[in-house]
Amino acid sequence: MNTRVGLLFSLTGTTALTERGQCDAAILAIEHFNQKEMNVEAIVRDICSDPAKSALEAEALAKDGVKVFIGCYTSACRKAVLPVLEKYGCLLVYPTLYEGRECHANVFYTGEVPNQQVHVLLDYLTEHFGKRVYCIGTDYIYPRETNQQVRTYLAEKNGLVVGEAYVPFGHQTFYDVLEDIMVKRPDAIFTTLVGQSIIPFYRAYRRMGLNPDDLPIFSPITKETEIAAMGADYGAGHYGSASYFQSLPNEHNLHFVSAFHERFGAQQVISSVMFNTYLGTKMVLDSIQETGSLDYRDVFYHLSDKKLETACGTVLVEGDHHHLSRPVKIARAMPDGQFEIVWDSQRNIAPKPFKEKSREPGQLNEIILESWGRISDEAIVVLSERQHIVYMSKKAEELTRLKEGQLLTPTLLQHIHHAFEVHPYGTSGQQMLLLKPKLSVRSSASPYQFDRIRTLNPEYQLELEVAKLAAQSCANVLITGETGAGKEVLVQAIHRQSERKHGPLVAVNTGLLPRELIASEMFGYIEGAFTGAKKGGAIGKFEAANDGTLFLDEIGDMPLDLQVVLLRAIESKRIMRLGENKERAVNVRIIAATNRNLQEEIAYSGSFRSDLFYRLNVLSIAIPPLRERPEDVEHLSREFLREFQGVHGDGPDSLSDEALQALIQYPWPGNIRELRNVMERAYLLAGRERAPIRVEHLPRALKGYYQRKPRAAEPLKQVERRMIEQVLGETKTITEASKVLGITRSTLYRKLKEFQMTP
Repeated sequence: MNTRVGLLFSLTGTTALTERGQCDAAILAIEHFNQKEMNVEAIVRDICSDPAKSALEAEALAKDGVKVFIGCYTSACRKAVLPVLEKYGCLLVYPTLYEGRECHANVFYTGEVPNQQVHVLLDYLTEHFGKRVYCIGTDYIYPRETNQQVRTYLAEKNGLVVGEAYVPFGHQTFYDVLEDIMVKRPDAIFTTLVGQSIIPFYRAYRRMGLNPDDLPIFSPITKETEIAAMGADYGAGHYGSASYFQSLPNEHNLHFVSAFHERFGAQQVISSVMFNTYLGTKMVLDSIQETGSLDYRDVFYHLSDKKLETACGTVLVEGDHHHLSRPVKIARAMPDGQFEIVWDSQRNIAPKPFKEKSREPGQLNEIILESWGRISDEAIVVLSERQHIVYMSKKAEELTRLKEGQLLTPTLLQHIHHAFEVHPYGTSGQQMLLLKPKLSVRSSASPYQFDRIRTLNPEYQLELEVAKLAAQSCANVLITGETGAGKEVLVQAIHRQSERKHGPLVAVNTGLLPRELIASEMFGYIEGAFTGAKKGGAIGKFEAANDGTLFLDEIGDMPLDLQVVLLRAIESKRIMRLGENKERAVNVRIIAATNRNLQEEIAYSGSFRSDLFYRLNVLSIAIPPLRERPEDVEHLSREFLREFQGVHGDGPDSLSDEALQALIQYPWPGNIRELRNVMERAYLLAGRERAPIRVEHLPRALKGYYQRKPRAAEPLKQVERRMIEQVLGETKTITEASKVLGITRSTLYRKLKEFQMTP
């Protein structure tokens, strides 16, 4: 069988330091496999540490018939390719430690999950050094999710996270973070930095005179490859955890290391993610050969419950989770760049990717969640017996700002009941809460007001406090928020409340200006500067905004080469018109806005300059989308009605309760701008009837969303039983039924026994 395998690794970009070795490991596994009868072609694609490029490369290969992929180091890249895997029926071998909370049907996870690595590392840390920990990580999914678990796990051991910091991908300067660490005086540092940032962090640590005997660094990520890049002296004395280290003395590992060095040179160090890449590639290719199938389902069912003797010890493929049960070690980096084992689990640690972040009993059954998801797509919270949150749907996180692992105290529960309609459903050892926004979230307190902006939402109130501070200063401001969330309204409010209120407010949408006109529009030009330049020339936006405020909208869309010119103008407060050699001083306050994540633009695609970002981001204000502040829908709607009375004349001044309920429950993808348009339409329709606005006056999309009725709620076990009965009736064999349900045959047999059902 001729098989093509897509290798999705970052050969350039901020995480290339780690991923180049993973790519070598995958190539080695394929070459070893090709010594057999099967012919496998490795197609390498550089994903450049960029999730968007990962998805594009994966889809291009999938369209060309590739069914098996290996790679995607960061969780952001992995998540970006999941839709491609689903669309084309492909399989991904994901060989990297990650944050858990995922078990995708198309992914074989050969890296460690937190209970296999992070928890044992914290056990060792707290036992030998103390319980005060400082967390530092790269600002993306894995570090934030992992550190949330660190906080909860330490709290159970009466420990404490004394400080926490996140930096963008590729960040190089850590003296301010290390100074904060020295002030907080933790017992140890827990780092989830990835890629190029690891090297300057460890080097800065040593240059500041810190000692690993007194303040060690613990990392689940920093391994042999990273230490080789930074220099062994900088890593010596610090700790890591994994199932594999190059220094393991067993026969399997000696053979593996010898083969690796023979292929790539004796100087090449080998890390756990490299070994996990080799192992996952070999296992999947062996399965493809033995089954004669490239169908990911056939591969998974063949791998389920398979046991192998490997360089890291015995590993077992968990049938239910597509993860590996494995032994785990903790090791201390030595002056030669290798690791000395200081603790060994001596047994396999089963993976628990969905392990709740506290140690409460009663792990949530994924089948139940999937079943309930078919009944309702609303906000769902599941509590353990001790009231810890063991599961939250994405909608619940958006509405409540709570996190998995958090204890739901009586005060928090009271707040939830005040803000939402709460529908409880009991199950064995757990309770599920279905949350719906109340008809009206009226408060006895008046809305917080800044200029003309009013809100009842606590999160937005905090952001408006920053806006108030911005109005009292001359510092540059960066406003982020989705399209239609009200960024320009906030800019106007800051300007009106500032000392520059008597000066001009000049707005320019940098995303709409033609590339060739941006410089002339921003800085002006003199007569004859270019073909078509009008007589006498013209001033630019900077000069027009002199002694006032310049609003740069959609700054994330500005071409990279012109960002350099803008940066110089902001730093020097001087501009030069096109065609002129004379510099002109300007007194301008800059407020920029974007709907993009500029830190991701810097890290992944390099489309925004980091120096410009930090110059603009002196004061940062994030406007929450309207779906996250349903308490504001009512007063905004009524404000729009009063506005329309002045524009269109007499019309409705109220809404029916049912219409208000529909407005509150709608997710508002277009935010306040969409709400305003909906209200104006309803105002005009209801005005003909001289009646309050009713549901029938709303657009079809809102009416359909509001009138969609979920099926009658059932106990969760009954939902699971009914789902199994339905699938058994539609399939001919247990094997086929288990594939449709997404579980193994052994799990299905266990469920049949539990429900006293016959196949």
